[in-house]
Amino acid sequence: MTPVIGIVTCGFEGNRQFVTDSYISAVCRAGGCPVLLPCVEDEEQKLMEVMAACCHGFLFCGGGDITPFLLDRPPLSPSGETDIKTDIFQILFLKYVLTMTKPVLAICRGMQVMNAACGGELLQDLSLREEPVLNHMQRSRLRSDFCHTVSFKKDSMLYNIFGENTAVNSFHHQAVLTPGRRLQVTAQAPDGIPEALEMEGHPFALGVQWHPECMTRSLNMRRLFLAFVEAAKKLDPTEIS
Repeated sequence: MTPVIGIVTCGFEGNRQFVTDSYISAVCRAGGCPVLLPCVEDEEQKLMEVMAACCHGFLFCGGGDITPFLLDRPPLSPSGETDIKTDIFQILFLKYVLTMTKPVLAICRGMQVMNAACGGELLQDLSLREEPVLNHMQRSRLRSDFCHTVSFKKDSMLYNIFGENTAVNSFHHQAVLTPGRRLQVTAQAPDGIPEALEMEGHPFALGVQWHPECMTRSLNMRRLFLAFVEAAKKLDPTEIS
């Protein structure tokens, strides 16, 4: 079976919605069939239900900042563009799909959306942290270049994929401050910034703060997408309409 992976669009550029090609390519290389899921206005969740029923798994991508107002916080940082329409759809849709057992992989902004959907708090800018931090917004010629290492918590899904640690890229200025309900921090950067979240009691719901889709030349990063697609293959057939 080739599982259908719903890739939620990253956001809007003018009057168009977009997904960066590297996400599509990473799903294809792992054996999944990518289908793009647009951000829509759906107060009654009818369209979300249809979208979710058509897919075996869901990929939430990187993008802009989450609007602080939606998290009941004042804006504290001038950095980062926001788009409240995209925020509302992605948070609501992620809440909905997390009620299912279908696998979810959330990348960079996607991990922050997962945390927000579960009631967690975000650090709006790393400069607001009292402790010293690494430069998590690397300036490299290639997005596949390494920036720093991350260490994984034992007995986590990511530990089973990567082992104790691995090298990653980094393109973010926000971070998870307080994990949301049922979410555990299972990876950290050397400065203590959370680099991954996993949901307790869910067969495969995890977020990573780096961009593995840009690093699929690395066997480790291919393993992450292979594990995600394999989890979608193992889905109970009764969960697909």
